[in-house]
Amino acid sequence: MRPRTGDKVPVRVVMTVIAASLILAGVTGCNGNSNTQLRDTLSDIVVTDDTGTTYNFEEPVATIVSLAPSNTEIVFFVEAGDKLIGRTDYCNYPAEVSSIESVGDFSDPNKEKIVLLDPDVVLATDIQVSSGDVAWLEEQGLRVVVLYPGDVYGILDNIMLVGQLTGNEDIASEKIAGLEARINYVTYRTATITEGEKPRVLHVTWHVPLWTVGSDNFLNTVIEMAGGTNIFTDVSGDVQVDIEQAVTRNPQVITVVTGHGDAMSSSYDYVVAEDSPYNETDAYKNGRIFLIDADIASRQSPRVVEALELFAEFFYPEIFS
Repeated sequence: MRPRTGDKVPVRVVMTVIAASLILAGVTGCNGNSNTQLRDTLSDIVVTDDTGTTYNFEEPVATIVSLAPSNTEIVFFVEAGDKLIGRTDYCNYPAEVSSIESVGDFSDPNKEKIVLLDPDVVLATDIQVSSGDVAWLEEQGLRVVVLYPGDVYGILDNIMLVGQLTGNEDIASEKIAGLEARINYVTYRTATITEGEKPRVLHVTWHVPLWTVGSDNFLNTVIEMAGGTNIFTDVSGDVQVDIEQAVTRNPQVITVVTGHGDAMSSSYDYVVAEDSPYNETDAYKNGRIFLIDADIASRQSPRVVEALELFAEFFYPEIFS
């Protein structure tokens, strides 16, 4: 099955509403085939991805290749894991994903293998847009839906999009409602905290050189929703900054992501060491340096809500512990 590609529209995700206008226009009248045409229109699934490209699928997709761990998590979250026929080496959650064939590295997937798998849709990210992989796959006739949400609510939109693509919209809606309830609990409890009471936060994704998140990173919104103030909102994206500058800004809380393999805790060990460059910061002096799983804190997946809850507990243990 191959969907039809349409024009770009400024909506994130939409289901077809053409049928409603047809009804208002008097579809019941003149044409004996009009009811059949209406049913066909109603069966269409229309989604708009994060590049603004709209795709029309005549029925739910049956096969999916995911090119990012976050996308893989979303597929399983909407209970469509049985449709996944390809994933990257880094897709490690949930556990059952290990039985699905890998198409290689996240940043350099085996594109020829993806073509041979011939999925109904490929779920990619902005990484594969920048590398040219998305354009190449589309040239081979594959349909590539790109997901790269900028904030927590964008992630919820993408969950709904994948729910619609897979025919599991009801499941997606129900699960999104559960996530929203958890989000609302955190934001309700932090709503009355004044700006002066919010802790200054440094989030460390790597220690030397120091990498952190800026204002337009989705994790910055998580920090803010949890009631913290990111000390590097004056920079953008995933960014390298000076350690001296971070120390000068005197974070009151430092969160450090785990790594992988031999580097699993190297960033945390560096930050908490006796001779740490951070040893004069409030975070170091008050023992407010926290380790957080990189897979939870760095993926634009449903587990972002777990990251939100963890940050809220780090910042306000008296409220959330």
